[in-house]
Amino acid sequence: MAKKGKVKNKRSKRKKRLIFFLWLQLVLVMAVLGAVLYYYAGGYAKKVSVLHDEAVSFVQKSSPETFRQNETSIAYDVNNEVISVMKGEKDVYYVEYKYMPAYLTQAIVSIEDKRFFTHHGVDYKAIVRAVYAMFRNGEVTQGASTITQQLARDVFLTQDRTWERKIEEIYVAYELEKKYSKDQILEFYLNNIYFKNGYYGIEAASQGYFSKTAGDLSLSQVAFLCAIPNNPTYYDPLLYPEHTMDRRNLILKNMRSDGILSESTYEE
Repeated sequence: MAKKGKVKNKRSKRKKRLIFFLWLQLVLVMAVLGAVLYYYAGGYAKKVSVLHDEAVSFVQKSSPETFRQNETSIAYDVNNEVISVMKGEKDVYYVEYKYMPAYLTQAIVSIEDKRFFTHHGVDYKAIVRAVYAMFRNGEVTQGASTITQQLARDVFLTQDRTWERKIEEIYVAYELEKKYSKDQILEFYLNNIYFKNGYYGIEAASQGYFSKTAGDLSLSQVAFLCAIPNNPTYYDPLLYPEHTMDRRNLILKNMRSDGILSESTYEE
């Protein structure tokens, strides 16, 4: 009798679990349908369509020259000596991808967007990971924007934190990935990101902080500069060098974990 009672209880529990699962599925389906109805009835579909069309237009009209605007001009004399440097509102020098040290692109990808060479503009795994971390820690502790999304925001959009800008950023990123190669996107990105204290792009930052060209940077200096763009105020090398150094160390550690650096190179 006791055995029969146990079997009956197990069946009852299974039945309850099945009913709960079915109800949960029904609630989720109703929630999705409600969201879809709200999306269309509330006019969001039209807004998103406009954002998509605008993003496509931005990228279609762009060319490599779009990412070189506001470049700092240098005047030389007949002996190739610098006689004046003419800056606009920004101190911007442009360096082509082929002249960038390999460690530079490896470092920025390692810390900012590990899946850069495999995604198509948006990294959904990173988004899920960031949302999970936010719920676990009770605050935003990880970013989910790819390098392509950051480029889209810096060149074509604004820094406003609205759903409209985020949606358009995703669309622009997709279009950029369709039009330009990964190497071109990295080149555009490293020449446009902000390194604090008026320096835009890796060449301006290299000359401003280390008085040398980007091609002459050491591995340590590369990692140091790549630490800044994530949060230029917090990682400002002039005001908070300890913050910059901590992130530099993290970048080097990531590069070692990713197999870019050997243990001896990392230690050195």
